[in-house]
Amino acid sequence: MRPGRPRTIRSIRVLVLRLAKENPNWGYRRIHGELLALGLQVAASTVWQILNDAGIDPAPERATSTWAQFLRSQAD
Repeated sequence: MRPGRPRTIRSIRVLVLRLAKENPNWGYRRIHGELLALGLQVAASTVWQILNDAGIDPAPERATSTWAQFLRSQAD
């Protein structure tokens, strides 16, 4: 057995990356919230780490929208 924290389930990783790709205005906290709504227990920091490991920029830098549009989408 390897020391440390167990790896994140591959299907969760794939889902996080898909949500980030299909919703460029969503930040890691919004993606985390959607996963919780689906009944998946995963920490917000895990979502951030998955995105960071994949080289995906934070939501405002991924999207072509303005900062105001980003904030409105987070509030929705």
